[in-house]
Amino acid sequence: MSKDSSHPEFRAGSSLPETPHDLPIDRARIDALLERVRNGERVTLLDEFLAAVDWRGSFTTDDGAPMDVESIARLIAYYREKFSDIGPVYLAELMSTEFMTEQRARGDIVFSPRLLEIGRGEPELWKEIRLFFRRKEFATAMLVNANRDQPDET
Repeated sequence: MSKDSSHPEFRAGSSLPETPHDLPIDRARIDALLERVRNGERVTLLDEFLAAVDWRGSFTTDDGAPMDVESIARLIAYYREKFSDIGPVYLAELMSTEFMTEQRARGDIVFSPRLLEIGRGEPELWKEIRLFFRRKEFATAMLVNANRDQPDET
């Protein structure tokens, strides 16, 4: 498993992450999801996204203890409701980014030395590039959600 160790720990009394991008994802679960999809399984992306969140490893009680199953179930229900209007394209974009990050971490995708140097030597530029693609994913989702399935009949 290649859980991103940069994810913060969330305590019960602190503010919770607001967007899907802010939740700590277990990328190995996304990798397993893609394998299931490659094998023809049909899925509900919101359910799969929530199943890929590292609830136990990143969320704790006020005293720092791991959350129990009931508390995790409440968190999942909270986020299922909170993100119920997020379309599948946005979730697919987000999960595909996590998948590609996992591929990179495992060495299945190799960046050129020049690209790596940008990340090491200019972290603010790297952050700017990442922000650009996050905004792109969000704009894609907004456009897809605004699309009408049928043209107006006037």
